[in-house]
Amino acid sequence: MITILNTSKKPVAVLEDYFDDQINEQINGAYTFNFSVYMDEDKSQYIRVGNFAQVEGQLFNIIHHRRTRSDAGSIEIAVECEQVGYDLLFTVFEGGFIHTGTPFQLLQRALEGTGFSVGTVQPTGLISVDLKENIDARAVVRMIAEQTGGELMYFGYSVSLLNRRGQYRGRQFRLGKNLRGIVKDVNGQSGEVLTAYEVDVLELNSLPEFEGLESFELGDTVDIIDEELGINERQRIIQYSYSPRQRINSKVVIANYITGIQDSIYRIQTTTVGKDKWMYGVKIGPDDGIVIERYDKRAKSIFNADEFRMQKGNGNGSYTDALYFDPQNNIYKFNGELQAASGTFTGNLQAAGGTFSGNLVAAGGTFSGDLSAAGGTFTGTLRGVDGDFSGTIRASTIIGSEIQGGTIRGSTISTRNGNGKGIVMNSGWADLEIYSGVSGVSNTFSIIDLANDAGIWFARDGMIDAGREIRINAPGGVFVNNIRIG
Repeated sequence: MITILNTSKKPVAVLEDYFDDQINEQINGAYTFNFSVYMDEDKSQYIRVGNFAQVEGQLFNIIHHRRTRSDAGSIEIAVECEQVGYDLLFTVFEGGFIHTGTPFQLLQRALEGTGFSVGTVQPTGLISVDLKENIDARAVVRMIAEQTGGELMYFGYSVSLLNRRGQYRGRQFRLGKNLRGIVKDVNGQSGEVLTAYEVDVLELNSLPEFEGLESFELGDTVDIIDEELGINERQRIIQYSYSPRQRINSKVVIANYITGIQDSIYRIQTTTVGKDKWMYGVKIGPDDGIVIERYDKRAKSIFNADEFRMQKGNGNGSYTDALYFDPQNNIYKFNGELQAASGTFTGNLQAAGGTFSGNLVAAGGTFSGDLSAAGGTFTGTLRGVDGDFSGTIRASTIIGSEIQGGTIRGSTISTRNGNGKGIVMNSGWADLEIYSGVSGVSNTFSIIDLANDAGIWFARDGMIDAGREIRINAPGGVFVNNIRIG
């Protein structure tokens, strides 16, 4: 019998009169259950997509049903189901599934949060699964099986991974015994000649006199013998189809190979670049052109005829431009550190006309690095956007042959070299010292000519002192406190 369960897994109907029932299972492939019933007012209402069909203890999703009225007026409902491993299609790993570990660890990670549990896992050792695109959990589980060379077995919401399903029981499919029909299929389309046999077999195990003697299962190795066709081979059952209602006339596919776990639709999806579809991090579309994105959303590049962007991501889908070219509008933006191969930029920084006249800005808004020409000294012109540099230059030492400007501010402005000649202006006391030689004398204001032992000092106590006589030559006279003295 077939039990229909609702979305909450509660039984709502039991079907006893059904026909054309067939369970079909492939190694690492499809696992389906199809059946038909006549329309029934009480029970047929529960045959709907989203409900479940339970048979032989196994649970199947109802994924498709079709109703047909016959000439006699009766209505048949043909139902298609997939084992509940089908639900894994709806868990998607955005950005892909890239992990290394034991088969048990990776299977556990793939099933996390899906409602499925890990059953028996026989393969051991470390494997790597590298799927960079958005991928569903069922495809990940199949890829784990492919990486280990193992074979999957589903029972309800439990997923097992075995080294090999089935065994050799000494069973024979033999003409005149239990072999009812046979088709030999030879396929060389892949470049390798592959041979398989589709066999209609009488399941003798269902007869009382053979019970327990002629049983076989998916994955078993059997002997197939047809003397008239000259067939005598030992191969595996890689697909098994039977009626759960009356398991007597069944069909098996026997071959010495197992096709890949990825069906043709999956192969097309992973080998063809469609418009605005991702393939290994690359998407081609009419809006952005070529887009290349890392699986972890840490970097992305966009390239088309109008612009080129290299972007830095935060891992959550948000990006900022690190390098941006807009040749149509002559805009080129760079956000980061500009280095030559040795770590220091020593080339020519130029605009198209040969002179760099844009804004030189570091990521934080202030340029604090070394601006150097190839010889280690900057000898060009530093200009702002309007032709004159109006920003701020900050450094511990500025060395140059000439400084021009309206105002120069600082704690100390000095042209002295050590204790030699020069001019010193100390803003703290508005001091001005003019030296022509070595001296240890310090005054509020002084003009000293040490070479000729002459000078004048203005001390903080108001005294004026001179190294020699003070001579004042003033054609208009000399006044002290408004009194003319000369």
